[in-house]
Amino acid sequence: MARYRTTGRLDDQVLQDGDRGFRGIDSYQEATSLEPGFVQTSENMRLIGDLAEVRKGIDFLAGAVTLSYNGTNEMVFASTLYSDPATGNEYVVVATKDKVILWNDANNSGIDIDYPGSEVVATADGASFVQALEKLILFRGKNKTPLEWDGDVSNDFVVKANASPGSGNIQCPNTDFGIFFRNRLIIPQPTDSIYTVLMSNLLSTDVFTPSDAQFRINRGTANGQIIGYMPYQEDQLIVFTRSSIHMINNIATVSAANTYEITRQHGCVARKSIAQSGPQTFFLSDNGVIVLSPGNDPGKGLGVAISKVSGETIPMTRPIQDQFDDPVEGINYAAADKSCGVVYDNKYYLAVPTGNSTVPNKIFIFNLLTSTWTSVDSYPAMSGSLAFHVDDWVICSHGSAPTRRRLFACNDTGFYLMEENSIDDSGRKIGSTSESGTTAIAGKLVSRSFTFGDVGVKSWRRGQVAAKTVNNDAFNIKVNTLDPDASNTVLSHTADGTEEALFRFGTGRTRGYGANIEINVTAGRPSFRHLALEAIGVGAAARREIA
Repeated sequence: MARYRTTGRLDDQVLQDGDRGFRGIDSYQEATSLEPGFVQTSENMRLIGDLAEVRKGIDFLAGAVTLSYNGTNEMVFASTLYSDPATGNEYVVVATKDKVILWNDANNSGIDIDYPGSEVVATADGASFVQALEKLILFRGKNKTPLEWDGDVSNDFVVKANASPGSGNIQCPNTDFGIFFRNRLIIPQPTDSIYTVLMSNLLSTDVFTPSDAQFRINRGTANGQIIGYMPYQEDQLIVFTRSSIHMINNIATVSAANTYEITRQHGCVARKSIAQSGPQTFFLSDNGVIVLSPGNDPGKGLGVAISKVSGETIPMTRPIQDQFDDPVEGINYAAADKSCGVVYDNKYYLAVPTGNSTVPNKIFIFNLLTSTWTSVDSYPAMSGSLAFHVDDWVICSHGSAPTRRRLFACNDTGFYLMEENSIDDSGRKIGSTSESGTTAIAGKLVSRSFTFGDVGVKSWRRGQVAAKTVNNDAFNIKVNTLDPDASNTVLSHTADGTEEALFRFGTGRTRGYGANIEINVTAGRPSFRHLALEAIGVGAAARREIA
């Protein structure tokens, strides 16, 4: 809120405004209309409490993996978490061309599990994993038989098959993906139709009885192909198609199961974008990120969540929808099916392809505690011209004192521990320690545009930013005016020790209707507490107030 200093009749009126903290991004509205605490731009930043600080870096951990096959062309085609039910140990799992690798702190050189015979995985397979009980299943698309591992590190993968499933039954079909829920393996069945959901018998991933557990979701509808599934409360399964969302209940007792349509207003464009936080389900649609929320059943009492879920009519991405829809730098919807999301540390991380990229090269972060988008993260280049990207997320136990579940980003080069370093570690690939590249994290924060509620042109005089820095942290500050538009670098600073300071700067008395403060971090991880600008009102309205 604007503050007016005491002035005499012949004095210029000094106006001051600022933000005492930072809540989230709103780039959709006009910058002069934003509420206090909202910023126009937050890149590679974390808005925590009232502070804005540069995100932590990525740490490449797949370099120590021991590989003795496929030479310099080794790459990763799929990834997941494997949890050993016998020991409780967790592993990051990746599928390479010739074998699967299990990795954790205790086995950072990797445990190799070979494929059978001449079986391999290739890019065209669209490979994916699912853990079912102690087994790990690797799907390889509709043209290759799934592979299966029994959880014993002394054994290799085998071709998944059941030669004698019995009358009226079939073995596991070739398919793209699956989930294990309520002791059933649930998969799409492309050999029947693109609309078909097929469930295995209880406690068996090899035997399927289509007459009992086959569901065709709106067969024949345009763009109705099955995209993904998500388990839901009360024995239910949410089914996402390209153009609609449905629910199947009674998964444990399929003889009593029914299907229900939730909405045709939204469909899902990317299976891996689907993620849950409590009763809420997030996914990427053609209209941005949508959240499904539970309904209430008056018959059970107010506030009792049941199977009735509904999609919000306004996308969760409304405050940043312009960044999604930008024709040059927005989401590349031609490759949006590769987008992937995960809920971790009370945040929804969504990696999407933007601009001309065909892989998810930017990460949008939504803070579930504040219900605001807080950052758009980008990363340095990897080997060649391809930028760092995320093909999938894995949350796995890692570290010591204490060991806790940590977030890993996986792509074709290997896997990276997120939110770890003061710099980004990239440029390497799985099984190779010879290549390396570390890059400073470039953070950027642009405040709302301050106008003091006055439509007149002002003379911008000075400002201040409160920051906490450590040795070698470096940043610069710009003041950008609006109508007329101008940008001036007003301060550059490199810290020579740990300090908490108020950085004051002059603006060169630039003129404009509005102005914002832009902070660009070039090294380290400084944090910022508040900012403010001062101006002298020179319009007719200001003169009348003085008089």
